[in-house]
Amino acid sequence: MISLFFKNTKNLFSKRDFVIIAFFTILGIGGVFAAGRITLSAAEAQGAGYAAVTSCDPEVTINKDIAFDLTLNRYVISTISITDVDQRYANGCGNLIMELALPINGDVTYASWTIPSSTITNGVFTFGANNSTGITYRAYTTLNPIDVEYSFQNAAVAVRPSTRAVTNGPVYDLLKDNGFTTVGQNASSSNLTFALTLTCGTLTVDTTQPGVSTALAALTAPTGYVTNNATSTGANGATDDTNEILAAYLGFRGSLANINIVLPWISYSWKSGCIYTPKFQAAIWDAQNASNPVAWNFPGNGNYYQLIKTQTYSPPSWDQSFLEITGFSANYNTAGPSTTTRSYANCNYKVFGMCGYFATVSSKAENDFIYSKSAQKGVWLGGLGRCGTTSCANRGFYWVDPVAPEYGVVFSTGKTGVATAGNYANWNLNEPNGAIGTPPGESALQIMGGVGQYNDLYEYASRGPSGDPSNLSSWGSYAVLGYVVEYGGSTAAGESPTGGGSSTSVIEWHY
Repeated sequence: MISLFFKNTKNLFSKRDFVIIAFFTILGIGGVFAAGRITLSAAEAQGAGYAAVTSCDPEVTINKDIAFDLTLNRYVISTISITDVDQRYANGCGNLIMELALPINGDVTYASWTIPSSTITNGVFTFGANNSTGITYRAYTTLNPIDVEYSFQNAAVAVRPSTRAVTNGPVYDLLKDNGFTTVGQNASSSNLTFALTLTCGTLTVDTTQPGVSTALAALTAPTGYVTNNATSTGANGATDDTNEILAAYLGFRGSLANINIVLPWISYSWKSGCIYTPKFQAAIWDAQNASNPVAWNFPGNGNYYQLIKTQTYSPPSWDQSFLEITGFSANYNTAGPSTTTRSYANCNYKVFGMCGYFATVSSKAENDFIYSKSAQKGVWLGGLGRCGTTSCANRGFYWVDPVAPEYGVVFSTGKTGVATAGNYANWNLNEPNGAIGTPPGESALQIMGGVGQYNDLYEYASRGPSGDPSNLSSWGSYAVLGYVVEYGGSTAAGESPTGGGSSTSVIEWHY
């Protein structure tokens, strides 16, 4: 029976296809034939309107997997792949679209891939596989099972300019194409911090590559990040206004040498449910010491955030927080805090060349993101509703850090706060109430723990826990762990976004 099958099948293929059935094995009813290979060279005319294999790659190989289809009850070509694709940007096919044309009984079946720019010269692109992992790429179209008697003598491959991005592929080349670099980082530091976010999909490190597993083991994950297999959890791609906090967070802290070993082997893979365009953002900077908090990157606006917390009985008051961030006194006996600006050189908090300012909030997604990174406990924000030594009748709240891009914006008014036109406010019921007490009353903006909504509190008072500070459950709704510093778009003179490190803006992949 086997010899009969071979005799009846081998003559159906062209001379280029002779290796397809040259060797096979049958493993019972679910048996699989060994993959066959067709090598296409640029000198050959490929049919289907294509004059050569590609204009950027002299030779590729088409591989065929033949399997028994239990539904059709016959052997079919189940998977086709193209190997040996040169993915280099300058000399290869990087950032181009590759098409495969398969003429079958007078009709042409097409498959296409966007080729991500990479240093890889032997990339693998599959047609018919349900899933691809690591640095292989699946086609944008699906493959219907093809009967083994079909002849592929006119199979053709061509490339054309790309207008979309891949559904999976190496991330590092994407970052580099958008200005990211590790050049210039402190090679002697053991606290270099790399942070990468993805709004929809999975970020995976290929630990099978030489040295990657050892390097990864020597790196730690910054708070809120993982070092491998980071998957977004948003049902709708984690990019709408309510779900951007559900992005995948991959990060490393350690030496430059180990980070450089791992970076080329980070891959992105699409996941079911990504109905919005996936967004990426990355940065690297020297965190100076292991206790320095990481700045989480929020893909909703491209900014970064640090939670500065002191889990003690006496965490910083709002006034103390303002002083620590800006370097100037809050002067709570006046109508407003210090309006003195500062240069980048005089910024107390810096991340990769950006000046940190007392955090502002302009959307629900941004508020939810900050709240999620505070373990849903209370934090100070950079808003104030002060009117000198008396409580404000109108309770107008505005952003107070002089170098914040929203400085001076009144985002809420009224005894029970209402957001002003074009702004965002998230007040708890009957807040702000401006409770009367030591002037200027309750004037500082707090995100309430366990609630995630706004409250006004006395700005000069420390709001500690009711019990053990190291036990987060002892931090009630009105207790405040610390304050949030934001990076991005500050007006500090001399700021250079790549000064102390390297970062990208939000990168969209249009697949």
